[in-house]
Amino acid sequence: MQSIWSAKIFGDREDPRARLHALFGGAKPAAGQPPEAALMWAREVLAEMDAAAAADSVAVTRRLRAAEPRLTLRAATFLAAHVR
Repeated sequence: MQSIWSAKIFGDREDPRARLHALFGGAKPAAGQPPEAALMWAREVLAEMDAAAAADSVAVTRRLRAAEPRLTLRAATFLAAHVR
């Protein structure tokens, strides 16, 4: 897995599902979905957001990264797209 430092400097080149699986565990999905454990965590984090902010993908990504700083931008964006 690419380090967070390397991803910030050189760009994130890894599969976001691999980063989410490493952070949250759970079964690794075969399809292009994030792990179920990551989706459950994201739903809990976003449950407090109002409807207008939850419709904005940038606000959702920002909230996810604030809650878990180890998320790279690519992994957070991928998770935000699937949780909305």
